[in-house]
Amino acid sequence: MQRTILITGASGRLGAALVKSLAADHRVVQFSLDDPCTPEQRQAGPCLHGCITDAAVVGRAMNGVEAVIHCAAVPAPIAPFDTLMKTNVLGTFNVLEAAGHNPRVRQVVFLSSIQWHGLHEEHGGLQSPRYLPLDEAHPSQATGYYDTSKVMGEYLCETFVKRYRKPCVALRPGWIITPDAERSFRAVPPPDRPHLNDYVGAGDVVDAVRRSLDYDPPDGFEAFLLHADDQRSTMPSEDLAARFYPKAKRDSARLNAHDGFAALFDCTQARENLGWSP
Repeated sequence: MQRTILITGASGRLGAALVKSLAADHRVVQFSLDDPCTPEQRQAGPCLHGCITDAAVVGRAMNGVEAVIHCAAVPAPIAPFDTLMKTNVLGTFNVLEAAGHNPRVRQVVFLSSIQWHGLHEEHGGLQSPRYLPLDEAHPSQATGYYDTSKVMGEYLCETFVKRYRKPCVALRPGWIITPDAERSFRAVPPPDRPHLNDYVGAGDVVDAVRRSLDYDPPDGFEAFLLHADDQRSTMPSEDLAARFYPKAKRDSARLNAHDGFAALFDCTQARENLGWSP
């Protein structure tokens, strides 16, 4: 079914990939802090310039929109952190409130992050996962600004569903590899600090977003991990887990899949509920 879809963060690497893919089947409205429109993107649909921390501008961007894909964010733990929190938390609140108040908007897809788990390398191994591979049932151990902003963003999504009775899907991709980079992407030796060696192809994330637009979570809100089948280091996964996270309970059968290099994340939920596979 053709829809009018607002994509925030349309000038980013994922946002631009979404615009290119979705414009073939839908009317796309592009919204970005930077000028979101290359000559190619200008042919895809209207280009709106603004900041998601400005509630009035976000509200106007919702005109005529039926679905929202919210990608706009400070994409990593980048200082100043007050700007990060305003963009990622207040900005998400503004997008969700505008979507909730607009009667035409039927659903929201929120781009969260695999860093929601609070176990990314910036934390230097201060915390250990309870078990590996990780899945959506594992609690967050967020302590940094970026991962905390994604925890807060997902919580805002949950409360949005309760307030407005509209469905919302949160996607937690690993490090996104662009289509150009995929062609030359190779595994490398692991770093000398705790590291989950996560990655996922941009095309696979786009596919998950497309599937999310046609998915109605049973409880209104659902989060999905998105990761490649393998991890991006040359060290076998069970050795990687034992070296960096010795306290974690390890599922050897899962970690030894894919010739011993299985991902440290379990995407069964996305496979079974969205029909997605990387």
